[in-house]
Amino acid sequence: MRVVVINLDRSPDRLAMFREQAEGMGLAFERMAAIDATTVVEPRGRLTAGEIACFESHRRVWKELVESGDGWLAVFEDDVVLAPALAGLLAAPEQLPARADLIKLEAFTDEVALARRHLTFDGFALHRMLSRHRGSAGYLISRRAAARLLQQTDGFLRPIDVLIFDPDNPVTRGLRLLQAVPALCIQEHFLAKKALRPPRHESLIRHSGPTTVPRPSQLTPLGRLGREIRRLGTQVVRLAARMRKGVVPSQRMVVPFADS
Repeated sequence: MRVVVINLDRSPDRLAMFREQAEGMGLAFERMAAIDATTVVEPRGRLTAGEIACFESHRRVWKELVESGDGWLAVFEDDVVLAPALAGLLAAPEQLPARADLIKLEAFTDEVALARRHLTFDGFALHRMLSRHRGSAGYLISRRAAARLLQQTDGFLRPIDVLIFDPDNPVTRGLRLLQAVPALCIQEHFLAKKALRPPRHESLIRHSGPTTVPRPSQLTPLGRLGREIRRLGTQVVRLAARMRKGVVPSQRMVVPFADS
C-alpha cells in the first residue's frame, strides 16, 4: 500500500522524524506538500487558517488517490509516532475487510464506542466505529471513501479531525469506519505529555490566527433557514444511528497506543 505523509515545506525537522521511523520499519513513503496557513485567504465559518489549511491538505491527498486509481492509501501527518505492527498491515492490503472504507490507525484521548465483534490481525484488531472519534493524523482510506469525502466536504465548515471519523455525520453516511485496537500511531505530543516532557514539535494548527468569523446574526434569513434544515437533518441521522446501535453489542474505551 502506498504511504503518504503530509508535511509543510517549512517543517523539515518533522519530515526527518517521520523518515527515521519509516526507514527503520522498511516503509517507503511519498511526501505531499501541505498547504501553508499563511496562504489561506478565504474564511470558512469559525475555522482558523491552520484548520482550513490542514483540511485542504487532506483533500489534496484524497484527490490524488482518486486520480491515481489505487484502491487504498495510508495517510499520515508528520508528527506521528508509528508502532512496529503497522508495517505488516501496510504490506498486506489484501487482508483488509472487503466492506471497509476508512480505518483509523490513531490513538486519541477521547472515549469511543466500538463494536465488540472484531477482526484480529498480528498485534491488533479492527473494530467497527459506533461513535465519533477525534483525530486525523493516521488512517487508511479507500478510493471510494476518498471520492465520497471530496464530494461531501467541498464546503467544509468544521475541522477535519472532528468530521471524518463520525459515523453519525451525513458526510460519512454509507461509509464503514473501523478503528485499530491498539492504535498503530499517535501524535508525538500526547506521548510527551504522558512522559511529562516538552513535545519535540509544537502544534502548527493551534497557533494559527483566526479567520474572519461571520456571526450568526450576520446570516441572511435564507442562510438561517439553511442552517436549521442542516441541523434538523443531522439530528434525524443521529437518532437513526442510535436506534441501529441499540442492537449492536458495543464497548466504550480510550484506545491505547500499541507501544504504550
